[in-house]
Amino acid sequence: MNACVSPWPSAGFFFAFRGRGYVIGLVVVGCLLISDWLCGVRYHDSGYYAQHGWPKLAAYALAAGIIWWLNSWGKEETVGVDQRDLARRAFFGRQDTLFFIPASYWPLLLCVLGGAFFFIRG
Repeated sequence: MNACVSPWPSAGFFFAFRGRGYVIGLVVVGCLLISDWLCGVRYHDSGYYAQHGWPKLAAYALAAGIIWWLNSWGKEETVGVDQRDLARRAFFGRQDTLFFIPASYWPLLLCVLGGAFFFIRG
């Protein structure tokens, strides 16, 4: 397992992943930051993102869609395909995890988190 631990002991930062699991975290954080930025630009209010739940729901749904796409990318029917096409594999494998949760479970988990944060304000 790969783990990134902060060089500052007082920071308490721990990011557990295996394989390409870190990409899930990057996608989620990126979608949330872009959603926050777009709300600030569109509504000219830096607090709009914190006061409303739909931007978080949209960001989590977009992240879930991206992770689902990366999970299914390359998993195509291989019957009748020549050998050079068999080298294509999905971006995430069975061993790829983030916080000990396999990558295949993250799209559903992100949808649930988006639904929960829809109701959390501030």
